Amino acid sequence: MQTEPVTAGRAELVDGLEGLPGSSGGCRLALTLASPVLLRVGDVWWVEDEVLYVQRKDAPAVAHRGGLEWRRQW
Repeated sequence: MQTEPVTAGRAELVDGLEGLPGSSGGCRLALTLASPVLLRVGDVWWVEDEVLYVQRKDAPAVAHRGGLEWRRQW
């Protein structure tokens, strides 16, 4: 699977990311983080193996662990 980094468009607090690749029909794949993460303008983030990576400017990416689960779409 090939992924592209996503840039945060504005500052927002994230504690669950839904709509990750793998969504289908009435279910959605979601990553629930162990603790909330603040995304800021200019941050680049991506998800690999149940981990959210956030890179700010030229600093190394920081890993935030979570858990993948299927959620029913209403």
